[in-house]
Amino acid sequence: EELASFNWLCNSWSIDCILEPGKNTKDHLRHAIQTTAHQAERTTVYTVTGWREINRQWFYLMPGDDTRTVQLPGKMRCYGMERHCDEADVSASLSLLDSTLAPAEILYPMMAFAFLSPLNHFLKLAGHEPKFVLFLVGKTGSRKSTLAALFLSFFGSFTGAELPLSFRDTANSILENAFSLKDVLTCIDDFHPAGYNEKQKLTDTAQAIMRAYGDRTGRSRLKADSSLMDSHPPQGNAIITGEFPPDIGESGTARYFSLELGSNSVDLELLTAFQRLAADGTFQRCMFGFTEWMQETWLDNPEHFSAVLKKNFERLRDEFRKNCPHCHGRVPETAAWLEIGMMMFLSFICDRLGLKRSEYDKRMEKFRTILLRLAAQQADNITEDRPTHKFVRKLCALLESNTVCVLNKKSPPEFTPANCIGYEDDNFFYLYTEMAHKAVRKLCEEQGESFSLSSRPLLKALSEEGWLETADEENTKPVRIGKKTKRMMWLSKEKIRNAGMGMF
Repeated sequence: EELASFNWLCNSWSIDCILEPGKNTKDHLRHAIQTTAHQAERTTVYTVTGWREINRQWFYLMPGDDTRTVQLPGKMRCYGMERHCDEADVSASLSLLDSTLAPAEILYPMMAFAFLSPLNHFLKLAGHEPKFVLFLVGKTGSRKSTLAALFLSFFGSFTGAELPLSFRDTANSILENAFSLKDVLTCIDDFHPAGYNEKQKLTDTAQAIMRAYGDRTGRSRLKADSSLMDSHPPQGNAIITGEFPPDIGESGTARYFSLELGSNSVDLELLTAFQRLAADGTFQRCMFGFTEWMQETWLDNPEHFSAVLKKNFERLRDEFRKNCPHCHGRVPETAAWLEIGMMMFLSFICDRLGLKRSEYDKRMEKFRTILLRLAAQQADNITEDRPTHKFVRKLCALLESNTVCVLNKKSPPEFTPANCIGYEDDNFFYLYTEMAHKAVRKLCEEQGESFSLSSRPLLKALSEEGWLETADEENTKPVRIGKKTKRMMWLSKEKIRNAGMGMF
């Protein structure tokens, strides 16, 4: 539509192309271009990786393909795939899983996550697209970025200093790149705020990332003419590295799966050896072999493949729910996705290396044990981030430090201290709701943490989780203090003791 105006001429053809003056010159040139256009070489350039159906055949698009052009911008240019695979490449990838490079609690989930990534497209067709990120937590020097880069090497050439995305990028740029990185693994590196203002900025970025990957939705925006732009949700999987998890609440925490890397967890000698293999393209070739195996084994009938993935996901999710009945609803789903990634990887390994079924079963049983342990830890992390648990924890800290106080209900003093927030007996704390809420919220602000619930929703949540003694569908109850009756929050001391939050 811009052809006739020729405003594009200098930008596209540079100053070497001079358009002669004259009223009809543009029309002659336009006519010449259009009549010779059929002679021009036509090239389709793909700017998104991953599976695509072209002429009724499925292709896994990645830079490095001689037959299809795939171009990614900026730091994304490290992505690529060598287009051949032999038994040695597959064997080296299995040796990485079985090695002592890092604890099995780290290597197994990361390997499963890497090989889950090419399944995203077909899991989405099945209605069960992965909705979580992997959070690799470790102190500085623990080699978390280097380890993340090693597993990204299944999809390109990466080092710990050359990872595709960083928390120093804006949230919008991260999520726009995440849309282009379809059916591959990426890494958003270094959640490490240097001060309060930066902490708030990076926490907001982390929240946006968790929501985008956890919900698989993009921001809806309008064009200048008020028409709706296409949304660009993330289409691949992401590892996040950081020295500590962000304070993004229970809902945000439920959208990532945490792996903790100790200071001396990584064997540096083995790391160097596997980095050499990565630099040689060994892991890229293995991933190419995996996508070829998917084409040969499953993609003659992609609808059947999606149905198989759906059935396996729902079965594994239900099994994890039985084994971890009190955990957050997202935890069994995350564990099921990771197990599917490992199942597909080991099936590929057994097919290419001719391993016995007993070898497959041994590793899968080991991974299930690891997942159950990690799932229990993740469930605890999510519970600790509940606003109710945070409120009770902070309240106990305030009472133990004498920052606030509660008075004896049976014999209240004549004068009430300024920091008094209520009363107590052997069974309950009787608290002024607004005063207790204000004290906890102030402590959270001083510690650089958020506390999003106002007093009324907090009371409701405490009541629903059994922290409060209630009556007549009210979350507060009357209590007799001296000669007066007051309506207060009845917080159970037994519940606090059972949760291990205070010495009461």
